[in-house]
Amino acid sequence: MDAVLLMAFGGPESLEEIPGFLRSLMGRTPPPRVEHEVIERYHRLGGRSPLPEVTRRQAEALAGELARRGRPLRVYVGMQHARPTIGEAFDRMETDGVTRLVAVSLAPYRAQASTQAYEERVQREVAERGSGMEVRFPGDWYLHPRYVEALAQRLEEAWSHLSPPERAQVPVIFSAHSLPVRFVEQGDPYVEQLEQTASAIAERLAGVPFPWELAFQSQGQASTEPWLGPAVEEVMDRLHAQGHRRVVVDPIGFVTDHLETLYDNDVLHREHAARLGLDFIRVRCPNLQPRFIEALADLVLETAGWAA
Repeated sequence: MDAVLLMAFGGPESLEEIPGFLRSLMGRTPPPRVEHEVIERYHRLGGRSPLPEVTRRQAEALAGELARRGRPLRVYVGMQHARPTIGEAFDRMETDGVTRLVAVSLAPYRAQASTQAYEERVQREVAERGSGMEVRFPGDWYLHPRYVEALAQRLEEAWSHLSPPERAQVPVIFSAHSLPVRFVEQGDPYVEQLEQTASAIAERLAGVPFPWELAFQSQGQASTEPWLGPAVEEVMDRLHAQGHRRVVVDPIGFVTDHLETLYDNDVLHREHAARLGLDFIRVRCPNLQPRFIEALADLVLETAGWAA
């Protein structure tokens, strides 16, 4: 049986799951201060991350799109740091008789902590189980035309209340999760790929040129090593000093709204902008946007070698 596996970072679906989620993420027991802060943040979001549920709905939408194109396939979900884990997804796929799999990372930009880790986990599962399952991975898809179109549409939605002259004057901060600098020094193409995606969005909206730059957010709270910058707050400080009175934050590093967007963007960054007197506009993630789901279907069919 042919199937698809959507791989995502994961997130806690209750406050009780947070300690285990943090242990998986950090590889150790988190400092009490960090655990308390994370629990408080999730409490403000209703006590859970929406990421697992949205990922399941993305899988359902993808299955529907594939069926519409004449290739009905079962779509499974596997998380790196939450349930169902990638290993648990393999348990189900083995039971269901899956023999050929397209495994798609929901992280468009390659990094050790996301796509590379997901793919290595899949390869370990196949090797350790000796199942003989054929697995194919899409190439990095940060410039897939439908994905770029989905991001451009989200930006257009966010600033639809602005006139073309206003849009041309409003700086856009394309943001992504910060990573330890050593990852990039070791060869991760993460920053380069983000820059190319941001540039592609700007080119797609070239009818109204606008200033933009790339910044980073959500640095690990317990880490003491250097992380990628500049931070979104630092860029806002500079833009304010330059005389700007409005800013757009577009978290293109994420495909699903979750803690890093609903808290870091919508609470922390919005509050920082308010202290500076900046009008703050935040762009939504693709989530279940039809064009984004179409991009995922393209990836599956192209990777499997089936005609779309």
